[in-house]
Amino acid sequence: MLFNLANVPWEKRTARFRCVIAIAFPEDRLILCKGECLGIIAFEPKGENGFGYDPIFYLPEFDKTMAEISLDEKNKISHRAKAARKAQEFLTDLLRMGGS
Repeated sequence: MLFNLANVPWEKRTARFRCVIAIAFPEDRLILCKGECLGIIAFEPKGENGFGYDPIFYLPEFDKTMAEISLDEKNKISHRAKAARKAQEFLTDLLRMGGS
């Protein structure tokens, strides 16, 4: 990926991680819980905490790549964490209402 983006300027290297958790019901009802994390593709990999694109996925609000932040920080802001929180909220509300 870095080779393919070598001549792409910083302002055009925007990227996003997305996660969707689907909750399916027997009566064909489907709930989608979505999470997104916005970033920029860095010019070079940095960090040891993570896998895949984490070392090149730069987070402006942290001034670090996803692989440079702690696992605790990542679990608060990641696309998966956001989708999981939405799914948990939906399921918690569903239980409070007595199911279905």
